[in-house]
Amino acid sequence: MNTKKLLFILVCWGMFCNAQNVFELSDVSKTYHVIVNAERCNGKICEGKAIIDLYDKSTMKKYQTLSSENFYLELNENRKPSVDSLKNSIIFDDFNFDGFEDVAVRDRSSDHGNLLFDVYLNNNSETKFALHQELTDLVTANSGMFTIDSERKLIISHLKNGCCWNLTSEYQYIPERGLLKVLEFEEDTRNSKEVKTIKREFIDYKWFAKTTIYPRKLYFKEEKNENTERN
Repeated sequence: MNTKKLLFILVCWGMFCNAQNVFELSDVSKTYHVIVNAERCNGKICEGKAIIDLYDKSTMKKYQTLSSENFYLELNENRKPSVDSLKNSIIFDDFNFDGFEDVAVRDRSSDHGNLLFDVYLNNNSETKFALHQELTDLVTANSGMFTIDSERKLIISHLKNGCCWNLTSEYQYIPERGLLKVLEFEEDTRNSKEVKTIKREFIDYKWFAKTTIYPRKLYFKEEKNENTERN
């Protein structure tokens, strides 16, 4: 029996848990082996409170235990967490660009159905993963989890209002200070004939804004061509 399977059995035995509600997530992180103990599972859905145990893959020793008040997992036909569901449940990435994996854990949903996460930064010290309130609030204030541009070292949030208004914001993460917004791009497609965009950039400690109005047909034709080229 290999080490990972032995660990999984010992964890289940130690928690006196229902094995049907315990899931081994070995591929969600490069650094950590994850065991989730969900409060309840009905059919192919697990939801409610959850305990998330993180184990260091190099030593297989427990690194930390996190919790969620409203975790969620969809299971496939083999009662394994589906890949798409995992992307909306627990996210490992370097959110502050310091070289260490951080983690975001789904904890609740907004009134509009957006998935909300608690964001933890790994400071590689005795406190290990610590809740970062500013990044957690960024998720809450927008339409779900932000994304990371590792190459440009930017945190990117997205806010939607109905079908026809979008706001994309970009932030730098400044150590010992937190988030610094450096760009906003507003897209308004509510008008049936034209599209208005506003680009705001923070340059040399000042904000600069540029408003552009496009004929609606031209705007979406160009957007379609750009997507085709990317694909």
